[in-house]
Amino acid sequence: MNDSLAIATLRGLALDMPRAAHSGHSGTAMALAPLGWLLYSRVLKHNPADPSWPDRDRLVMSNGHACVLLYGLLHLCGYDLTLQDLKDFRKPGSRTPGHPESWVTPGIDFSTGPLGQGLASAVGMAWAERMLAQQFGPGLVDHYTYALCSDGDLMEGVSSEASSLAGHQRLGKLIVLYDDNQVTIDGPAHLSWSENVDQRYRAYGWQVLSVADGDDLPALQAALEEARADERPSLIQVRTVIGIPAPTMQGRCEAHSPPFSAQEIQATKELLGLDPNQRFAIPAEISPLAQRLRQQGEAVQQAWTTRLTPEWQQWHERKLPDDWKSPEFSQPLATRVASGLVLQSLARLLPNLVGGSADLAGSTNTSIPGGLHFGVREQAMAAICNGLAQHGGLIPFCSTYFAFSDQMKPALRLAALARLPVVCVWTHDSLALGEDGPTHQPVEQLASLRAMPNFLVFRPADAHETAEAWELAIAHQGGPLGLVLSRQTLPLLPRRNLVWRGAYPVQNGPAGAPTLLATGSEVHLCLAAAQLVDFPVRVVSMPCWELFAQQSPEYQGEVLGSGPRLAVEAASWLGWHRWANEVISLDSFGASGPGSELMALHGFTAEAVAARLRNIGG
Repeated sequence: MNDSLAIATLRGLALDMPRAAHSGHSGTAMALAPLGWLLYSRVLKHNPADPSWPDRDRLVMSNGHACVLLYGLLHLCGYDLTLQDLKDFRKPGSRTPGHPESWVTPGIDFSTGPLGQGLASAVGMAWAERMLAQQFGPGLVDHYTYALCSDGDLMEGVSSEASSLAGHQRLGKLIVLYDDNQVTIDGPAHLSWSENVDQRYRAYGWQVLSVADGDDLPALQAALEEARADERPSLIQVRTVIGIPAPTMQGRCEAHSPPFSAQEIQATKELLGLDPNQRFAIPAEISPLAQRLRQQGEAVQQAWTTRLTPEWQQWHERKLPDDWKSPEFSQPLATRVASGLVLQSLARLLPNLVGGSADLAGSTNTSIPGGLHFGVREQAMAAICNGLAQHGGLIPFCSTYFAFSDQMKPALRLAALARLPVVCVWTHDSLALGEDGPTHQPVEQLASLRAMPNFLVFRPADAHETAEAWELAIAHQGGPLGLVLSRQTLPLLPRRNLVWRGAYPVQNGPAGAPTLLATGSEVHLCLAAAQLVDFPVRVVSMPCWELFAQQSPEYQGEVLGSGPRLAVEAASWLGWHRWANEVISLDSFGASGPGSELMALHGFTAEAVAARLRNIGG
């Protein structure tokens, strides 16, 4: 195989795709073409005919703006990505979007774009490999996780959190390749970047290697072999020149984006030995590579298949065990306590249920045997759980206080975008948590998460609803979800097994009677308020808006009724007017003090709700 020709072809494609789209990033892809070519043609264990083969090596391009390199590699190496797909780069509906999307493009192992997220999620993938290898042995699980990253990835705080934890865990099958090109979008890297990356990663407990020239294939190969031989995670610093070998653009910050000019592309192709008048040209000499890689990959995968066991398939199923039975609840409980009891019961039956908290397991009730310890790293925790979910074979959960879900938001958004089934357990759900004060009392978080597509938000009203939410969470595969749980004790409601419908009446009444809508602890507040008025009132628990929105119009009409509707929730009012005419909500931050006093101070009492109820239905 002519390495120089293949690398030149990849660089030519990296010029052509953005130019055709009038948008995109050529420079980084050109600089990393030799490394990408080496990985896909010689290093990675993969099968282009089956991109989702479980024991393949993973490659995460954390610097996802350079995705044109991945698309070119996937095409040349025999993946189901055609030349027309490359020509359709960044067009609506194409299989070559502007950043890697795992649900769109065959061969993309993780969806990236926001810098730092890919690197942090790669830590989760490597951690998943270790846990599965411990369960099944190297005959079924023996692969590496590679991540390509930029200085921008390393500047982001999430990568620091995740790298620290990876070093602590000694994840030796994680290899990060740092594209050290000394340039950022705004100019030379020294404008904002002067730290010693080598010393920083050594302090994390990583092996650190360096390659002085990103075009030096033997040096790259040697560094990769050395990295694979070490028990620590490895960072390989690769010095590159962005936009190489473009005559006037290489090394400049402008090489990041937008597309190069037609004159620059022509001159660069001449330097590469390519026909400057052709676009999307694939030399015939490269064609045998795809067939060879497919044959190799199929042979390795076939040998792996012969070692499969029934346990492997059972482990990878995401469903409640046949012998599952929810704990019995006979007395009032905080929903965080009920959640902990359910989680403990599930963990005894589901060995692939893994997770932990951001150093709050005792408070969020998320301790399980063999649980993961994320430390005080909310950002990395969420991203690592994305990697665990994307890897497959595990049901990951993570936990912290609900107000701190803000620090998880970038990873939660990626999880929703890629429909990664991560379970988030959030406690201390409202100002009723009390004395910790407004820094810990969530106000806008419910509205923010409810606004996110593909994300289910559960705020259960009692232990029974909490158990039902967990049952739904285990089986759910359509994206992430969050259980928002109380610190304070809540009375029990009769178990109806209707959480799957998102909302249901807990107190019936005539269809035209006023209806109180609420979630969590406020459901009980509404039931108490209904007893203070002298007319019929319907009370509805709405533990999950998203599931309720999926129900038929007929069911929604039965639940909501035809009378006036008042919603009550100790959080922002945003979104409630979809379901209610009026809202009793929280339009300010909380304060320090006992939770019951704070709730009363902000108007969350049975008497206050009853007064509003009389105004709309009296």
